[in-house]
This record gives sequence, C-alpha cells and structure tokens, in this order.
Amino acid sequence: MRARPKRGWIGVMLLLGAVVSGQARPGLAQPADTLHLAARHVTRFDDARALAADPAGRLYVADAGRDVVVRLTPAGQVDATLGGPGASEGQFDEPTDIDPTNGLVLVVADAGNGRLQRFSHEGRFLEAWPVPAATDLETAMPPARAYRPADTAVDAPAAGRPVAVVSSALDDTFVIDEIQGHVLMWDASRRLVQVIGGFGAGPGALHRPVALAADAQALYVADAGRHAIVVYDLRGQYLTTFAAGQARDVRGLSTGRGRVWVVLPGVIRVYDPQGMLRRSIVVPTDAPLRDVAVVGERLWVLTDTGLYETFLPE
Repeated sequence: MRARPKRGWIGVMLLLGAVVSGQARPGLAQPADTLHLAARHVTRFDDARALAADPAGRLYVADAGRDVVVRLTPAGQVDATLGGPGASEGQFDEPTDIDPTNGLVLVVADAGNGRLQRFSHEGRFLEAWPVPAATDLETAMPPARAYRPADTAVDAPAAGRPVAVVSSALDDTFVIDEIQGHVLMWDASRRLVQVIGGFGAGPGALHRPVALAADAQALYVADAGRHAIVVYDLRGQYLTTFAAGQARDVRGLSTGRGRVWVVLPGVIRVYDPQGMLRRSIVVPTDAPLRDVAVVGERLWVLTDTGLYETFLPE
C-alpha cells in the first residue's frame, strides 16, 4: 500500500491546531462561551410574569400577583402602576405579558379576563378585544372586532387565555392562546386574520407555546413542548426551528442587539437570527429566571420576585 505523503499529515496538524486555538474556518462548529455576570437587585414583585422595554428605555413588568403592570424609568426606578384586580376597563385578572410596541401604546395580555387591552403611553385605556376559543377562523365569529369604552356589545366571546403578546412594526398583533396552544394574529384593524402553528401546520405545528418575540423579519415562538424556538415570517408562514433540545423548560424570549435571547430557569442562551448559539449568560439571582430585556449595554433580568440590572460586554 502506498504511503501517505507527509504534506497530508502537515495539513491535518495545521487543521487540528486551528480548531484548538479557535481559529478554524467559519464552516466548522465552535462551542459557545459562557459568561458570568454580577447583577444589582433593583426592585421586588409579587408574581412577575414578563418584562419588556420601549424604544425610550422605559421598562414594563406584568405582575400577576398584584394584577398590575409596573412601569419603570430607564434607570430602573418605579414610575407608575397601571391596573389593579377586576374585569372593568383598565383592570386585570392575571396579566401575563406586555408589549410596548413603538413606545406610543402598550398592549397587555389579560389572561384571566380572556382579552387584550391597549393603552396609550400615558396609561389611558384605548380599547380591548377578546381572545376567542375557536381554532378555525370561520368559526371564531370573525371579525373579532375591538370594543371601546362606549361599546356595550362584543362580537366574539372572551373564551381564550392570552399568555404572550407581541406586535410588529405594521401594528399586527400576535398572541399565544394557552388553551388552544397556538398563536393568533390580528391585523392593524383588530381583525383576526391568521391561526399560526395550529393543527395541520406540519413542521410549524406548536406543541406548548409559552413566549413570543419579534424583530423586523421574523416572529419567534418559544415552544416548551418541543424544547425549541419555532420561527415564522411576519405573515405567519413557517420558516425554521432552532435550539431543538436546548430550550427545555424555556420561560421567556426576547430580541435585541441583533440576537434572540432565550430564557431558561438558570441560564440565558443567546442565538443569532439564523439559530446559531453564540453565548450563554449566567446571572446570580434569588429565584429562577423569567424574562429579559436588552437596552443598549444594559441587560435587565426578571425573576418571579425581582428585577436585576447587569451590563453586557462590548
């Protein structure tokens, strides 16, 4: 048998050296590093469910323990409290998520009341609309129109349970209905136009969605049943799935700095939009992690009982 030329062994050694030194060509998989960050405890909550930031850096926390939404300044100081227990306009029964969209309006997933409520940035009630239980658009009593303070009738009953909400730049609203286990999409006129990830969705079918996030190109759904992040375009068409098996016990999801931030009880995993793991972040807190918000170099970390501030490296 002919001997292998020496230059082949040299090539192999050079390649091994590149992998060990972290200089391998981009096509080779690289392990993501783990970053440990110290954090400052900012404030406490009774039963916090979600955290979000508006473009001005103001923070919003849905505290289901008090049935309120708390607004904080960009420095983390409590600025205002919205709501309180009840079923009237501007009141909540277990608020589970908030979306401050472009900073002009705030949408709240009012889970216990089976509806979404929309407020101005000053906290003035604007409108509300119910989350129907039907999975078929034709049987969901369309259009499930918004109802305003002067209205006395509602076109669709509030039979669903909204647990996550996010809006697109076109003012479309995406909501997870925990009862049916799918995502509902309303257009800017509050017409129910799409069921995402429902029965018959093929590879885009959702098993147990728990959190939403969006950027300018895509809608990201954290699926605790599939232990993965399922990605759709902003029309609700399935694109891809990533972090399969790496998102076990996923609790929160966010976007920022061109990344997708996946929140697990003990670690934050940071992916690029193509689904490649870029970094894991560990933040010491007094309870399991619930959600995050990225504002510039600040990373705000939420647990069920507290809010923490830390800073990201360059």
